[in-house]
Amino acid sequence: MSETFLRRLDFEGAVNFRDLGGYATAGRRRTRWRRLFRADSLADLTLDDLRRLEALDLRGLIDFRTPFERQLKPNRLPVGAPIRALEIGFLPAGTLEMLAKVRQGAISTTEVEREVIAQYRKFAVDHVDEYRQALDFAADPQNYPMVIHCTSGKDRTGFASALLLLAVGVPRDVVLHDYNLTNQYRRDVSHLFGPDTPGDVIALLLSAQSLYLEAALDEIERVNGSFESFLTGPLGVDADKRARLIECLTEA
Repeated sequence: MSETFLRRLDFEGAVNFRDLGGYATAGRRRTRWRRLFRADSLADLTLDDLRRLEALDLRGLIDFRTPFERQLKPNRLPVGAPIRALEIGFLPAGTLEMLAKVRQGAISTTEVEREVIAQYRKFAVDHVDEYRQALDFAADPQNYPMVIHCTSGKDRTGFASALLLLAVGVPRDVVLHDYNLTNQYRRDVSHLFGPDTPGDVIALLLSAQSLYLEAALDEIERVNGSFESFLTGPLGVDADKRARLIECLTEA
């Protein structure tokens, strides 16, 4: 049985770099430590961070940032590290328009909440292809240890992390708990805001709200009937792929 580690890894240039190990799953198993990580931007890693990252012996990386985000803030990784990267960046429809209103100070907290809930629902409908690719990548043992990340490590990464944890039998309430941990490790994304952005809008945008992830999971059930149907249907996780995910991510 593996050792127990701290949930958050102590990086200087990444505040939301977390280990997804140690969560109880079905069948008296638990997720493995030092196998799957979720993170925010990796563009500002220090030299000490690079040494810490190298020690993790990463083999796989899933990057949900758009080409523009990657160009603006390229990942900083150890030179020569044998890391396979899957770049499947996207932003749900309406995100850029919402952010423009945020910068102009032309949107209320109520409107922000409504917009973000709508974006999370789109994860489960409009972006199935991206998440199917992510689960295919995660089902390959050669891609471990692996990190999933975007810019803040909250939304696109949060949904991907939830899918993987649920797929290997982590209970929904535990998945929501993991999602909410982002509130303890918030990434500074002040470049998304302007001087006219109200403070309460900024605070809301930086926070992880359970109702966001719950909206996405409820949308899955509404459209597909159940999470299992979504997993085996649109996401293409058959019995063999499910077994590989469980083997890669969990232990007795």
